[in-house]
Amino acid sequence: MRFAPRPDRPGSGASIRARMALAMLAAAALTIPVVLLSLLYLRRMNAAVGRIVNEDIELMHVADRVTLEFAGARRDEKNFLLYRDSIYLRQNHAALERIVQLADTGRRLDPSFASGFDRVLAGVAAYRALVDSLVGLPQGEPPERLLLPDLQTLRRHHESLLRAAAESPAPAERDSLIAAAARLAPDIIWPAGGGRSLNDSIVSLQAAIENETEAISGRARDRVRGNRDRARTLAAWGQRNIISALLLVLVVLVWLVVTLPRRAVTPIKRILNALQRVENGDLDVRVKVSTRDEIGELARGLNRALARLSDFDNRKKNRILHLEKRFRLLINDIAEAVIVVDRVPSVLLANGAAEELLGCSAGEAVGRKLSSFENLAFFEEELERVLAGSTSRQSCEIMPELPGSAICIEALRDQAGNVTGALIVITDPRPPEKEEGPRVGNQGQGTGTEKPEDEK
Repeated sequence: MRFAPRPDRPGSGASIRARMALAMLAAAALTIPVVLLSLLYLRRMNAAVGRIVNEDIELMHVADRVTLEFAGARRDEKNFLLYRDSIYLRQNHAALERIVQLADTGRRLDPSFASGFDRVLAGVAAYRALVDSLVGLPQGEPPERLLLPDLQTLRRHHESLLRAAAESPAPAERDSLIAAAARLAPDIIWPAGGGRSLNDSIVSLQAAIENETEAISGRARDRVRGNRDRARTLAAWGQRNIISALLLVLVVLVWLVVTLPRRAVTPIKRILNALQRVENGDLDVRVKVSTRDEIGELARGLNRALARLSDFDNRKKNRILHLEKRFRLLINDIAEAVIVVDRVPSVLLANGAAEELLGCSAGEAVGRKLSSFENLAFFEEELERVLAGSTSRQSCEIMPELPGSAICIEALRDQAGNVTGALIVITDPRPPEKEEGPRVGNQGQGTGTEKPEDEK
């Protein structure tokens, strides 16, 4: 009988390969947000750090340079008033041009500081106009204080403070040097007369410019602190969120690793257990697998095969029972004694013709050992040879115990050729005659004499 091909069931496409692919996609779907979240935090941290490095610190540097350049311009201005040398005036203008360039750089760095730098530029422009007006002042005799011997020392000390402030890398030290130079500046006074009011105007402009640059530097420092705190906060949040996300991904991956193999291994174990029971002869076992993958199809195919085998086995048993029934009817209709025994040997079947030999009914003889029947002891040796396989298939003998009868013993074998029992057929089944003992009549006469051996 051939098995017809079974049509595919709907939903059977959820194979193990597709399930593993879905598991990998799920792991990737959980990992990708973690990576994106990490990149987002890194980007924000880099933006905060880059703003500190590229804008805030540079703004602080620009503000400090403006202060230093303006202090240098004031020094050149005083040197011009002292020596009336135009080279100091040109140096003063060059310093002011550098301040303008620094202000433009600061506005490009951060447009929010543009108003502060515009006020610095306005003060620089007013200061330049005042410096240009110095050219028209009369060169009078300096006051008596300027004739003191320590004037040159004071000026050199002022210049050394400004030079040290320009070279100092530390903002705090640079600010203290600039403040010290500013305290020495009033001692280098202008010529007496109408220049005093001009000096006051320049001093006020210098104070306004220094205040504005200090305000710009203070705002930049505040931004540095704010961006540094923001970077630290982002780093802390990033670490916590990334660790939490990684723990979640780890939990999901562990769940996938635990559940997916179990879903694949448990049905396989069920199939193996079912095969072991089938090997032991249980064809009624069924595998309970509800998955729609290849293992589920295998289990359902195995169930169908076991159902067919069970059906074949039932048909075979029914056929054997039918044949046994016909065999019983057949042997009951014949005159020969028929006895079927197993390897023990024990009686499995006997017909009515064998009841005289058995000494009991056929039903009572079933299950009893053959050695328990005295009338059948004479062919036990021949039966043992047949059950041992020493004879090919059938042995027929005429036993002295049953004169006129033939005993045929045929070995019964299974499909592997092993002897499982024997079929015994006895023609003219009559109990064997027992030997009679010596007659007691002659002994009872009491003659006291016996016949010689020759006479007997």
